[in-house]
Amino acid sequence: MDSLLQLLTTLPTNWLALALGGLAAVLVGVMVRRDLRACDAVPGKWPWMFALLGGISATALVYAILDGHCQSTPEVIPSEPWRYGRVLSHWIFLILLWAITATDLKTFYILDRSCWLGLVIGIGLAFASGDLQLAHVWVDWNQEIPQLRGPYIPGWLAPHPHWHGLAWSVAGAIVGAGITWLVRQIAAWVLAGPALGEGDVLLMAMVGGFLGWQATLVAFLIAPLLALVLGLPLRLMTNRTAIPYGPFLAGGAMCVLFGWRWIWMAEVPLTADANPDPRHIFAVRRFFGDPVAMAMVMGGSLVLFVGLLAGLRWFRSISLRDASSPETTSAERHQQNQDSGTDPNPV
Repeated sequence: MDSLLQLLTTLPTNWLALALGGLAAVLVGVMVRRDLRACDAVPGKWPWMFALLGGISATALVYAILDGHCQSTPEVIPSEPWRYGRVLSHWIFLILLWAITATDLKTFYILDRSCWLGLVIGIGLAFASGDLQLAHVWVDWNQEIPQLRGPYIPGWLAPHPHWHGLAWSVAGAIVGAGITWLVRQIAAWVLAGPALGEGDVLLMAMVGGFLGWQATLVAFLIAPLLALVLGLPLRLMTNRTAIPYGPFLAGGAMCVLFGWRWIWMAEVPLTADANPDPRHIFAVRRFFGDPVAMAMVMGGSLVLFVGLLAGLRWFRSISLRDASSPETTSAERHQQNQDSGTDPNPV
């Protein structure tokens, strides 16, 4: 593995991007064709369409990581060989995301084998390398003192990189599967029917295995925003009354792959002051180091989520009641008025 990474470091970025992009296109096309047939669906043009998407996005990802530094953060600085190892890891991850998206969009199925394969690869690479993380399993930016000391990072991480790799990957898988399972159970309880499938739970476990728990939570939060923006166009394009949620979860993970640096370092002033106090600035990286704030936000989000689902169920019940109560015809109203002696137009 080390010799392969050393070889990759000698290649120009252009050549590496084109090679990995072309290979990704082939692999995505093959996987989509195989998986659709496994779901008893006719592949049609889907393998070619997703091969094109996979090839373009894989090429762009190589440029974004190596030249655009889209995943670089101050506290995570991988060694040069494993910077290319991260490219390979996320290249594999991207291929799996496109294959899963294709089958879910066309058949409403996410194959367990694709998710389990990705989960094993993600955790295995994280343990073998010890240097693939987007964020450490724990980092507290609230303890930073500018120009004096950086964020708090547990002392055991540096001496034990492989165990750290296993820790952040497994933690990501547990958080990804756990939060999706919880939302699935709440939605099923409030709506009296399934809203997310078991495949979505496995998908987010795989996402967590590749990205870690912080990035997985961000991807999970991005997914409903993508659903709001892309849901209606997809319904119009596919002429369906429902769209699976898996593609939006995969889309959230892709957004993290290409934008992690800016997501993690994002800061939002909470006051209008020109130079606000750091305590009056919301920073994503500091939020993920504050267990109390995370618990309060997650709890409030779940309460809001339950309220929105309850409102949706009430709206559906009103719609169904209206649909099951057809309007009274004019002849029926005429007969009712005659029976009550109030017909304004007696015959």
